[in-house]
Amino acid sequence: MNIFQILIAIFIVYVVVKLIIKLKKKEINSQLFILWICIWLFVSVFVFVPKLTSLIASNVGIGRGVDLAIYSAIVLIFYALFKILVRMEKIEKNQTELIRKISLTNVKKHDGER
Repeated sequence: MNIFQILIAIFIVYVVVKLIIKLKKKEINSQLFILWICIWLFVSVFVFVPKLTSLIASNVGIGRGVDLAIYSAIVLIFYALFKILVRMEKIEKNQTELIRKISLTNVKKHDGER
């Protein structure tokens, strides 16, 4: 085991402990917890068995295992960004509707006082 693998192992343990704490505090739900555990499990497999990455890469037509990891990470980042943007749009729409309802309620109250 080289220094990179040791550092990544320590980091993965740290992240998993943080995930467990967040789950116990109910800061994340169980689905998100499982998703992140799976992601870190895949990371650990690819870090500790690098030949597996190269084998998978060659089977899908990519030259090197590192390239496969980078391409996969970029795709996952873009997907996460898409999900975040969709969720933000929904929040903004809900916020606008709520503000309109509150404004109309306030106008009705002020009209009733006059």
